[in-house]
Amino acid sequence: MNVHRVKKNASCLATYAWWKGIFDRFFALLILVILSPLLVLITILIRLDSQGNPIFCQERIGKDGRRFILYKFRSMYQNHDDSKYQAYWKKYVQENSASLMDENGQDVYELIHDPRITRMGFLIRRSSLDELPQLLNILKGDMSFIGPRPDVPFALEFYNTHHRQRLLVKPGITGLWQVFENRKRITFDDMVSLDIDYINRQSLSLDVKIVLRTVLEIFSFGSRQRGLEEVNMPEGMENGIKI
Repeated sequence: MNVHRVKKNASCLATYAWWKGIFDRFFALLILVILSPLLVLITILIRLDSQGNPIFCQERIGKDGRRFILYKFRSMYQNHDDSKYQAYWKKYVQENSASLMDENGQDVYELIHDPRITRMGFLIRRSSLDELPQLLNILKGDMSFIGPRPDVPFALEFYNTHHRQRLLVKPGITGLWQVFENRKRITFDDMVSLDIDYINRQSLSLDVKIVLRTVLEIFSFGSRQRGLEEVNMPEGMENGIKI
């Protein structure tokens, strides 16, 4: 009976994964076509606002540890220093600390008031429009709409075995953690637990619920997070911080 149940569950997951892949690519292409004028406009405004390529490309970690290039609209000035963020991320993972301040309450990591954010970058981050180029990642099969956020390679140095379970599925643009109400206050282990919870419960119905809550979050401009720290992570390194 148990063997039969395991086979049935495996078959259901395979069917779900097949349909999810179809839906992902179909809706990614549809959204790209519909929003193409907006994408062109954002590209022009970014280029007028600051020098550099409007599209930011960065290596990320996908399913089973496979590396791929993630695309985003650039929201920071070129050649910014990510060393302070890397120091924060090491603390966040190894010490499981969600605080952005040091023991004296100082913004030593410069993640709350960040001079590296461009004027256009502030707007597209607040509205999550900077994530739109990741629709290309979905078309390429690197990502899904729903799943854990893809991490940067250096962060894996601090992962333990439990943390690596979040690499069992394709990374997503949004996920269960991203629609958690007080997501900016939870620890790294809590974030990973939500990612693993999604992996264990993944289904098309759960995906639809997450998408609807994500849309609500976007159109509210993150109002459910107001009163918490406004965090500006280095370009493309916002894992666990914003949608």
